[in-house]
Amino acid sequence: MEIVLHWISEHGFDLLGSFGLIASLAFTTLSFRKDESSRRIGNLLELTAAHREIWSQLFVRPELARILESDVDLVMSPVTNEEALFMTLLLLHLNATWQALDEGVFRTRQAVARDIRWFFSLPIPKSVWEKSKAFQDPAFAQFVEECRR
Repeated sequence: MEIVLHWISEHGFDLLGSFGLIASLAFTTLSFRKDESSRRIGNLLELTAAHREIWSQLFVRPELARILESDVDLVMSPVTNEEALFMTLLLLHLNATWQALDEGVFRTRQAVARDIRWFFSLPIPKSVWEKSKAFQDPAFAQFVEECRR
């Protein structure tokens, strides 16, 4: 017992300092994880707000209604400038969503792939995508093409 007390008297301060260091590292790790979670949620909320803002245009701009129609004849009525602009904004948003997926901001990759497959099967989105995919980031274009299959 005397040996233990002697060791504690000589090394107790070092032991206490080591314990304090380990505790502070554990606290810092927990803090970083909480901050990361908060950032992910904040990013998701921003992406959702941008998504809502873009898609709400279909309700306030009737000239965009054809974008979601599956029986559009693009020979008789080609894609309008307004439709092409909307699609360009949507592609920019989709690219940001893809980057967020790639960074692990959210984990709904399969749901996004289903949405892309459905949306780009429609005549106007398909037409605009075919004309603009060469100007997209190659990895993003590959992602969209894989989703379309």
